[in-house]
Amino acid sequence: MSNSNHDEAFLETQSRHFQQCCKEARFVIVTWLITLIYVGTTIWLTGYIPVENRPDSPELILGIPAWVCWGLLIPWFVLIGVAWWFAIFVMQDDEPYMDFPHPESDEEGHTNP
Repeated sequence: MSNSNHDEAFLETQSRHFQQCCKEARFVIVTWLITLIYVGTTIWLTGYIPVENRPDSPELILGIPAWVCWGLLIPWFVLIGVAWWFAIFVMQDDEPYMDFPHPESDEEGHTNP
């Protein structure tokens, strides 16, 4: 393979890697933001009740305060499932490693620009 073809193949491979990384990063960022908004809103609305409106005993789900269950535990379990789904179906392996293109050098070892 000539150096020119090797350089083009290398750049094409790197471009595909970069595009895949951007796709994965976008998914992670969007998922994180949605979760942040959901968890923050849920905990804020259900976790803080003004003193005058508080019941004598908090609502419990399996002995856990409801706001902890809906605001922390359920999102954690959902995100564990999303992470597994993402790892199995969305993430892709990189292609086999391709060496960086080497600059052409003359017989005396000087590199040509």
